[in-house]
Amino acid sequence: MFSDRDILIGKVLAPHGIAGQVRVFPYSDYPERVVYLNDVILQVDKEKRKMTVEKATRHGHNWLLKFSEVESREEAEKLRDGLVFITREERMPLPEGSYYHDQLIGLDIYTEEGQYLGKLSNVITRGGHDQLIIKLDDRAGKETMIPAVKEFIRQVDLEEGKAVVNLPEGLLDL
Repeated sequence: MFSDRDILIGKVLAPHGIAGQVRVFPYSDYPERVVYLNDVILQVDKEKRKMTVEKATRHGHNWLLKFSEVESREEAEKLRDGLVFITREERMPLPEGSYYHDQLIGLDIYTEEGQYLGKLSNVITRGGHDQLIIKLDDRAGKETMIPAVKEFIRQVDLEEGKAVVNLPEGLLDL
């Protein structure tokens, strides 16, 4: 039922009011997603359980959630510092050509000429755009970093598990 692949989208800060609502700090890049929440996975300490979202709204920079299973402020207090997760299938759809980091990690990376470079091992968010970390196949333990921009990333095929890149000149010589 629960998976270590569940997506963390927020943290319970405190109860709100007396009817069992909680204030949640959103970790989501899409804070407006709160109105689409139906079921979530709530982890308090190390225990995870499915919760039904009865009501969900934005409240300043935070969310207010009312779970069907929680009826009082006292019950809501027990959820403080709890982590709110959703399943991967419940993520917000992204625009075409955009991907979640976990969709990219593990892709086989090829040059436009068909040369296999290695596997995409990580994605780092820095400044204006993400950086793709590629563990190079032919160089024991060596990695290289490619900016995740259309100039360098020519094609991503999630079904085939590969991406085609146009490397900046001299990058592999570094």
